[in-house]
Amino acid sequence: MLMINPLNEPIMKSVSKIYSKISWFSFFFLFVFIATAQVGIGTTTPLSTFEVNGSVGQKVNTITATTTLDDTYGIVICNNGSTAITVTLPNVALCTGRVYTIKRNATSTANVTIAGTIDGATNLVMSKAGEAVTLFSNGTEWKAASTNNSSLSSDWNLTGNAGTTPGTDFVGTTDAQDLVLKTNATSRINVTSAGVTTIGDIAGGNDTKIEGDGTLVFEGNAEVWDDLRVSLDKGSNSASLQYVWGSTGPQIWYFRNNEGLEMMSFVVQIPHSWKEGTVIYPHIHWIPNASRTGNVEWNLDYSWQNYDATTPQVFPTFTTSTVVTTGPFVANTHRITSLTGGSGLDGTGKKISSVLICRIWRNSSNSADTYGDDAGLLSLDFHYQIDTVGSREQYVK
Repeated sequence: MLMINPLNEPIMKSVSKIYSKISWFSFFFLFVFIATAQVGIGTTTPLSTFEVNGSVGQKVNTITATTTLDDTYGIVICNNGSTAITVTLPNVALCTGRVYTIKRNATSTANVTIAGTIDGATNLVMSKAGEAVTLFSNGTEWKAASTNNSSLSSDWNLTGNAGTTPGTDFVGTTDAQDLVLKTNATSRINVTSAGVTTIGDIAGGNDTKIEGDGTLVFEGNAEVWDDLRVSLDKGSNSASLQYVWGSTGPQIWYFRNNEGLEMMSFVVQIPHSWKEGTVIYPHIHWIPNASRTGNVEWNLDYSWQNYDATTPQVFPTFTTSTVVTTGPFVANTHRITSLTGGSGLDGTGKKISSVLICRIWRNSSNSADTYGDDAGLLSLDFHYQIDTVGSREQYVK
């Protein structure tokens, strides 16, 4: 065994020189390693300048009031309850590379405003509970590395967006593709790239359509009905204008008993909103003059013809539809009688602006008419189906 005498000064000096050389060599080697390679924690093969194979801890700060951040903050939880607070970011030029993660607590009911220039905008408002954002400084401004915040997101949120610019921000497409809105995975609103909007049972073809020029169209079973009311004209053998109650008050046209044939004439022009080709349903509103048994026979004569600007059309000979309303009747009760027995008038081939020349009449002498009193006509109208609001042209649907 080699023993070194601490009192042997020449030997101690030699040892000191050797130790000094080893220390400087080790320092030089370590410096070169750090300067030219990666550093890994938990790994012997780091692929980046600094790599950690495991979790990284960061300080978590919980604040309840307005706060200015500095280098002692990392993750910031805003537990502000019902009080709106402001979190002010430090001078961006003095903390290049610094990272903050700021979260509004799920129980918060008041806004959290992050004060600073963030992605070119002044301030960021967390308007919803649970929102969070990660910010870093690039030396010039703060940047959002990640966010679920509605103020920074370009997405449309389930509870709405704030700070939008009409004409700039929109829901839709930027290419020639349709926009489809669904409920329960079924299309309910379609907007085509040509601007045609369809609403309703789109797959079934039962919908309301707004065409590109703004025309409103009802398709399939989207039936809309209206009344076409007519004015009656007095002619030969016309019904009699009489009081409803005694000898004073309103008067209406009465088709009288024991007067033979009595009639009223009228003309109908089919409106532009009519769904061409469909059945129209003429009917009358009337009242019996007295309470008694018997039947009333009503008759409708009609001739229906289109308008054709190129080839004028001839009206055909009229057709008669006869119906019998059975009693007993109660005086002055409001009754409705279909003038076609409910089948209506077939509109196949007919167009808007077509015209019907008509006559309604009662002949109390007919054997089927057994009601021994007068029948007062209140009004005559047609129920018809519409599929547009008006027409695109004056005489063409």
